[in-house]
Amino acid sequence: MDFGSPTFTSPEFLALNPNGLIPVLQDGDFSIFEGNAIIVYLAEKFGWSDLYPADVQTHAKVNQYLHWHHTNARLITSKLLVPLMHTKQGAGTAEEAVLIKDSPALLTKITALLEKFLVKDFVAETDHPTVADFAAYCEFVQVELMGIFDFSKYPKVAAWLKRMKAVPHHDEIHEPLDQFLTSLGLKNKTNP
Repeated sequence: MDFGSPTFTSPEFLALNPNGLIPVLQDGDFSIFEGNAIIVYLAEKFGWSDLYPADVQTHAKVNQYLHWHHTNARLITSKLLVPLMHTKQGAGTAEEAVLIKDSPALLTKITALLEKFLVKDFVAETDHPTVADFAAYCEFVQVELMGIFDFSKYPKVAAWLKRMKAVPHHDEIHEPLDQFLTSLGLKNKTNP
């Protein structure tokens, strides 16, 4: 995907997302942007109560993580993956170089917090994945595929990553990410 594509600044795309960013979902005449809003919309539309439980307390735990995610775990993409991508494309800035240099501290902080979220097997204190897990996994799988952080120091996170890899269709769904990181030279060749 060409993130510098004029597609993202076209009037048609900006009508879907004024930020000019992905992801965007168009469902008939309805459109919505922001990844977490999209997964909640889909779960509610299709009645995926296992992914977005109706039980008020479990629902609250899922929402708690999703709200925390945007200003915490989401930083993995905005303050690490994007600067690495720009650097590999020869378009990195001095500010992005600082972000990359500071990334071990960021990853340590966010991973330590995720370790605390994992009271049970999954993020929302459930025995099965919810939309909260999928939101979190999107960030952490990037780091794991790049091989730039040692998750073994965080046994709950390491075990959770393993459980998430066992979700049906995992490899099929993550193939585009794998190809994307490989195309940029960011994928650690020792990670399958």
